[in-house]
Parts: sequence; C-alpha cells; structure tokens
Amino acid sequence: MASEETEGAGRRPRRRPDPRRSHKAALTIAQDIVDDITRDDLEPGSMLPGEREMLERFGAGRGTLRESLRFLEMTGAITLKPGPRGGPVVAEQDGQDLAWVLGLFMQLRGVPFGAVVAARETLEPELAGLAAERATAEDHARIRDTIDGMRAFLDDEQNFLAENDRFHSAVAAASGNDLFALVISSLHTITDGVPLGLDYSRPRRENVVKSHTAIAEAIEAGDAEGARWAMRKHLRPFRTRIEADFPTVMDKQLRWRDIVP
Repeated sequence: MASEETEGAGRRPRRRPDPRRSHKAALTIAQDIVDDITRDDLEPGSMLPGEREMLERFGAGRGTLRESLRFLEMTGAITLKPGPRGGPVVAEQDGQDLAWVLGLFMQLRGVPFGAVVAARETLEPELAGLAAERATAEDHARIRDTIDGMRAFLDDEQNFLAENDRFHSAVAAASGNDLFALVISSLHTITDGVPLGLDYSRPRRENVVKSHTAIAEAIEAGDAEGARWAMRKHLRPFRTRIEADFPTVMDKQLRWRDIVP
C-alpha cells in the first residue's frame, strides 16, 4: 500500500483563489465607485463626480482613474458622456452586459452553441414552474404586458423580438430571484437566432404569441407543472429549427465577437 507521503506525489496542488491577494489600484477604485453607486442607490442616468473630484478623493493619478472608468464602462456599469458637461454616468445594466462577460469566457473555454441552448432548456421550464408558485399580481401584469407588446408588433420583427426577450426575462423574474432574470436575458442574447439567419415570419410570430399566452395562463392559474410543460413545448421548436437549418451550429464553439460585435 502506498504511503501517505507518496499518494499525492506528482499531483498539482489546487488551491482556492486567495481573496486577500493584492489588487491593482485601478480595480480598487472601480470597486469603490460601484460601492458609491449602490450605497447611494443611484438610478441609471445619474451623474457621478467629475474627474477632478475623483482624483482628490482617491489620491490616484489621472491614468489610474481613467483605467478604472474604462473598466466600468466596458462592463456596462457606467457610460462616459463626452463634452464639457460630460463625465461618468450610471448605466442601466441588462442581460447583454452579462452576455458580454460570459461570451469572453465561453470562447476561452471552448463552449459550443448547443451548450447554451441546453442551459435554456434546463433553466426556463423550471423558472416557469417557480413563477407559477411565486408570481405576484405585478408579475402577472408585467408578463401580460409583454404579450400585448408582441401582438402590437406582429408586423415589426425587431420590436416583436424585443418584447419576446422581455417575456422570458419577466417569467424568470417572477420566479422570485432577479439573478435568474439576468441570466436568462443573457442566454437569450447569446442564442439569438437572428444573426444565424433565422427569420420570424408573421405565422411564426403568431405561434410565439400563442405559446407565450399558454405559459402565462398556467402561471396565473398557479399550475407549476403546466407552466413547465408549456415552456418546454415552446422551446422545443427552436432546437429543431437550428438542427434542421444550421446542422453544424450546435457543435460550433462560441466566439466573443459573435455575441458582442
């Protein structure tokens, strides 16, 4: 029997990241700015202090501060308004910002398109079931509003698809966890079929409205299993269509540039 001393021989130690490791000054300043935004409950569109005030507060060089602001801009936390009265502005974060980060790591890890489709097929039915159990009257109204929006834009593909995204985010949010809404929104951004060449004809849009209505009715009735079944039924045609029209896409590795042109 191998001794305890030799059992681990040749095995590379795996350690959890050390949370105490030193940060670049620019990252520390970025974290302080985010703390300010959340502590003061600043709404999207709120102006942050100007460069001079931030330089005095953080005691940093101009280059370090600008690196911090560029990092926050790239991650979607702020926008930088140009001009004499410009400066950093709190941005409205959404699923596209999370997709931006996920897309980077997915390409580096070689994640295929099909893995994201599978993630949606696993998550969304369960979230619909949770929504049936937990949704409030406000959630029901928000979900119904997206369906009304899709009906209003049956002849306007871009706005129709925007309302479609809102529906899936609203169902996820109705599950009682805002993180789910953010994740589902980001997965929709990544699996958006439009760049692949998918078209959404008027009959297809009408079928989507019918599917969404069935899901909404199950949620409103508190029928968790019915909501799960309706969501699975709704998602199935997307995979079928991708596999039929774009047979190589499911195994194709995602590229960051395809998610964030």
